[in-house]
Amino acid sequence: LSTEELHFERMISSIYVFGFVFCLVCYLFRWKSRPKNFPPGPLGIPMLGVAPFAGSKLENYLASFYKKYGGVMSFRLGPKDWVVLNDLEAITQAFTKQGESFSGRPKSVVFDQLTQGCGIVFANGDRWQHQRRFVLTALKRLGMGKRTMDAIINEETNRFIASVQLAGGTVSILIRRLQANNTCNFLSGKHFDYKDKRLQAIIDHRPALSAVIFYLHMIKCGSLQNVMFLCTAINSNAKYQANKKSSIFACVVTMINNHKQSLDENNLCDFIDIFLSDMKKQKGDFFTKLQLCHLIRDLFVGGIDTTTAALGWGIVCLLNFPECQDKIHQEIDQIIGKLNYAVPNMSHQEKMPYLRAFIQEVHRFQTIAGLNIPHCVTEDCILYGYRIPKGTPVMSNIWFVHNDPAHWQEPQKFRPERHLDGDGKFIPSNRVIPFSVGHRSCLGVQLAKAELFLFYAGVLKHHEFQVDPNFGLPDWSRDDGGTLKTPKDFTVCIKER
Repeated sequence: LSTEELHFERMISSIYVFGFVFCLVCYLFRWKSRPKNFPPGPLGIPMLGVAPFAGSKLENYLASFYKKYGGVMSFRLGPKDWVVLNDLEAITQAFTKQGESFSGRPKSVVFDQLTQGCGIVFANGDRWQHQRRFVLTALKRLGMGKRTMDAIINEETNRFIASVQLAGGTVSILIRRLQANNTCNFLSGKHFDYKDKRLQAIIDHRPALSAVIFYLHMIKCGSLQNVMFLCTAINSNAKYQANKKSSIFACVVTMINNHKQSLDENNLCDFIDIFLSDMKKQKGDFFTKLQLCHLIRDLFVGGIDTTTAALGWGIVCLLNFPECQDKIHQEIDQIIGKLNYAVPNMSHQEKMPYLRAFIQEVHRFQTIAGLNIPHCVTEDCILYGYRIPKGTPVMSNIWFVHNDPAHWQEPQKFRPERHLDGDGKFIPSNRVIPFSVGHRSCLGVQLAKAELFLFYAGVLKHHEFQVDPNFGLPDWSRDDGGTLKTPKDFTVCIKER
């Protein structure tokens, strides 16, 4: 090479090096910068944020900063700044008192492809508000908290008992079937046999039905997974056709078509009936077959996963603390009676403080959704003096609310008595919030509470849970495959008492 060519190559190399250094400096400067008066918190390292330090329990990691930053802090995952609400006061202020500003869901290519803009869990704006009102109205029309719902839950509980006694099996699988049937009854008025392939399809496809299951894994990778998903994404019509072919969507579409054929406007029996009736009267994107399919999907996930986990943890607690089961038996014998044919119903709940305390302690002791589903700020707002820009994703650390030593004495211990006063009366706690608070709280909270109470009262009236001698006592190991913290599969024996 000539001298001029060498000089030219060195100049080009210098430009490349200078450009790289300039871009790196700009990136690091941007990395260090945050919006003015933004909540404080750890940045982590470039590109990854705090992901390398958080481990598998992000809620525990974030709680460790509470003494330093207080109830409102921020952290960075990937390239994104997040706000976390680390105590009940901050959660209540944001989600209840400033609920309109904190009621959004974060935008994501993944969510858009999975939901196609439909459903309710990840919906935003007018669609979410409209569908939320519709679901609440439908719940009231279907008699949540009334005797008809009590009878459905009790009937399904008896099927669960019979299944365990007849064939045994992994209790978590049987509970999922019980919960899937409870939800199916509410949505379609239909009960499936436990061996029905359609019921199994609903259970098997739960992880594919909701982005909640892998949400934390996505945010730990920042936007990387969004980009990867976008590269393989297909248009919404093709996505819908693919979903229709899946067994769960095929099952849902069949349910809808059957309801269309038998719809009686004077006798609307279930959720699908009510939706189809309104679909005839209202035009627009909020009442379509596609919206109904995704809405049913969201309600299946919400109705099965969380309550299944709560029931599973409750049984684990009963086996590990048999004295709790003895006290519940005594209370049932006194209030409902053991030697009669009285069936538990929700009117018994007020008279059974220990069982209520037990259920509340299960919620506190084993927080199923430690960080819940993230919210998103819908407009620039001020929270506790901090400025939070529109579009900022927000997490609520429910796990720390349930384990804050400033409010719970020895929170690592399971003690239902902490929820009883000196006279043995139940103390409802606003610091136990498994269903969250505010506009985005669980819509089916009353149904979930009824399912939990009637399950324990129904099973324990004539039976007791015993450790399966072939498998031993279940431990506190968690299945941390996603956002929900569920007990690992275990077996149990149910014996008459």
